[in-house]
Amino acid sequence: MKTAPHQPQYRYNYKNKCDCADDDNCGCTYPNNMAHNFSAEETSSETINSIAKIGEKAPNFTAPAILSDNTLQEEFNLYNETREKNIVLFFYPEDFSFTCPSELLTLNKEINAFNQRNAAIIGISTDSIDSHYTWKALPPEKDGISDIMFPLISDFDKRISYSYGVLNKKQTAMRATVIIDTKHIIRHISINDNKIWRNPEEALRIIDILNQKNDSLTSCPLGWKQNFFFERPQQETLTEMFTHRSEC
Repeated sequence: MKTAPHQPQYRYNYKNKCDCADDDNCGCTYPNNMAHNFSAEETSSETINSIAKIGEKAPNFTAPAILSDNTLQEEFNLYNETREKNIVLFFYPEDFSFTCPSELLTLNKEINAFNQRNAAIIGISTDSIDSHYTWKALPPEKDGISDIMFPLISDFDKRISYSYGVLNKKQTAMRATVIIDTKHIIRHISINDNKIWRNPEEALRIIDILNQKNDSLTSCPLGWKQNFFFERPQQETLTEMFTHRSEC
């Protein structure tokens, strides 16, 4: 069921936003002043069947999501929404940071290439659904991500991040990418340090291999690409916001 989300009660103050690499521990006088409430109880191993592993079935989940048109889907189910599709789960640390919007917008620039490859992109962080909604409503020039055309999942109780093995000590999702094939089998997991950006080209290369080679992955050399008869969107210049900032 899709409904319009309620308007959050807080407002984000950009003037006083910390621009340090690690605004939780920098000690400056301008901390990130929007509450990232991570007070939900930690998930125990007893509530999760297993940690995600290469070659095994991807853990299914149902969670609230903000869709590309800014509507709320209260129960977004991974399996139901991605039947017979390749899936890119794009975990990121938190909303309203510096690197995360540039990563999501850069990924979004290749949305047509992913669509042509029958691949669904799903963004996931441990932020609340209200945080997602507010961030998604803002344009890039105001540090928002209004342009993105894929859903954002709210993993507020951290169960998804835990089940995929990407929950860090701060109880936020690491910068992780999980690629799942059309049978919901995990074929790729990568986790980056927070200061290392990801490249959509690598995800596309992996999906090309899955689409072309099926289970014969060992016969595909580094740099192999499928020769599709379409072009990706023309490259666009990122906003000034991203040309001067390189870290969360």
